[in-house]
Formats: sequence, structure tokens, C-alpha cells
Amino acid sequence: MLILREVLGFSARETAEALDSTTASVNSALQRARKAIDERLPAASQQATLRALGDDGVRDLVERFIDAFERADVDAIVALLADDAEFAMPPYAAWARGREAVAESWLMPSGPPDSLRYVATRANGQVALGTYALDRQRGTYLPIALDVLTLRGAEIAVVLAFRSTESFARFGLPAEVTESQPSPRASR
Repeated sequence: MLILREVLGFSARETAEALDSTTASVNSALQRARKAIDERLPAASQQATLRALGDDGVRDLVERFIDAFERADVDAIVALLADDAEFAMPPYAAWARGREAVAESWLMPSGPPDSLRYVATRANGQVALGTYALDRQRGTYLPIALDVLTLRGAEIAVVLAFRSTESFARFGLPAEVTESQPSPRASR
């Protein structure tokens, strides 16, 4: 109903005819669809959230997130998450919702704190992190995932971890990070 009326621009009469329905039921269904969308849309777009935080606020949040991860400080990581934070790793079906569930499923980095490095970037207008794991034989950190963060105010509401690393160059991320380099924190 919503697509026919709002996207394709059909009139109520045209929509009713196409769906073998009545104009009254089309209008009623459209009102319910609008209400459902209003209930599910965030109060502010991601771009509005980023503007409200400002460059310094976003940079500070990202640096605290990176620092907490690289120190494997689960309490500090969890403190940055919204109460109903979500984590998913497409295309895998498993996902977690809520601070505790995310902590149990994802926030226990394997190995010592020096085993991960992060490089901040942007992906599709959102804050993102190139995630790198230490290859001890080579002495370099190699890409393992692109984490895209959705912010709600000054909290992280969603983390989508894409395990495909072919796109790193498109996001200005290096092919590797050397062990002797300090963790890059440049945010574009």
C-alpha cells in the first residue's frame, strides 16, 4: 500500500482498483503503514547524529572504542554501547542484542591485547573501523573485518562486522599495519 501510494504515486482509487479493494480500505491501510514506519524510524538520522556530536565528539568516541578494544578492556567497551546495542556479522545469521549479549558473543578478543589494531574511516557516511589481527610470523597486522558503527547520541547502537576485506582500499584503509607502528587513529 505504502509503496503504491507514496513511492509510485498511485491515487487511492488507482491503488484500490489494482488491489481489488476499496478506497476506504486503501486509505486505512496507508494510515497504518505510516504509523508503523514512524514507530520504527530513528528519531535522528545517522548524519544528524554525527553532526550533533561534531568531529571532535565522533573522534573522541572512536578513539575510546579503539583504545578499549586494543587493551581488551571489555568493561570499557560495554560502557560505550547503548543498552539495546546490536552486533551482527553478515552474512552469518547469528546476532546479539543488548550489552550483556554482545559482551558474551563478541567482546572477548582472543589473545593478548596487542593482537588487534583498528584504523578509523567512514563507510557509506557512517563511522567505520578497519580491524586488523596480528600475524606474529610476519610481524604485521592483517585485515580481518570492516566494522561499521551506528551511533545513537554518544553511544554505539549497532556494530555490523563485514568479514570481507576486499573493500579496504576503497575506504582508504592500508593493506597491513606494522607491529612497530602505533595504532593509527586517523578518522576521515
